[in-house]
Parts: sequence; structure tokens; C-alpha cells
Amino acid sequence: MSSFEGYHPLLTPNFRFDWLTQFRLKQVATLTQRDLADTAEWVNGTMRQTMSRTALTWGIERRATHKLVGWGGFDQLNLQQQTGRTYLTGPTLPANEQQEIVNRLVHFAQEELQLNELDLQPSHNLDTAVLTAAGMTKKNELWHWQRR
Repeated sequence: MSSFEGYHPLLTPNFRFDWLTQFRLKQVATLTQRDLADTAEWVNGTMRQTMSRTALTWGIERRATHKLVGWGGFDQLNLQQQTGRTYLTGPTLPANEQQEIVNRLVHFAQEELQLNELDLQPSHNLDTAVLTAAGMTKKNELWHWQRR
């Protein structure tokens, strides 16, 4: 795919992953704890990275309530080397919800981005059992996934 435009929205049974521009700026600002001007600048920067194919960032919304619960995606993408880093940021979610989101990110990296290796940005909000169940292993200070 020549652009990442088709990579939104992504749906799981309980969540919708969509560009941050698809959410109200005030919702994003509240979640990121930034003022509106800083939030707008940050959202624009994430979209520039997405359009340049160096990162993918989605807002993650709980479908049942239409509440923005976090954001995540991929940064440090190198599609030629088939490597990248994933992350999930926001308040701590229940383990079953974390699992649904992390599984979707790992599957997306493998199937859509064709990555062979993926690191996870450290986060105290993610349960280690969730990461292990998603096929990640601890490697130094990072969690790592590798295509088998």
C-alpha cells in the first residue's frame, strides 16, 4: 500500500482505532493532559508521521460508550527492514481489554505491515501476562516480538 490512509478505522469486538483527527480535540486534550493548542500541534504531528509512513497513531475508543480510552500504534517504523516499535498509552485498562488491543497491534504488525520484528515501548499500564500471551518476550528492558 502506498499510503496508510486505508488503515482506519480498525475495529475489534470492543474498540475502534481511528486517526486522532476523528475525535473531538477536547477529548484528546483531556486524555493526553495537554492544553488545546499543544494537543492540536501534537495531533497534526502524528498525522504528518502517518502520511510519511514513519509512524501510525490511532485514538482508541470503546465502541459501546464512544469514550476515548487511550492511543497507540507504531513508531520507529522501518518498512524496508521490516521492524518497528509499538506502544499503548492511556489509563490502565482491565487485562482482557489490554489483551484485545495488544493482540490487534501485534496481528496488524504481522499481517498488514509485514514486520518481522517488533519492540514494545515500556509501559507500567500493561500487564506482563498480556504481553506474554501476545507472543512477546522480555529482551533487556524492552518487550520483543519476532516472526517465527
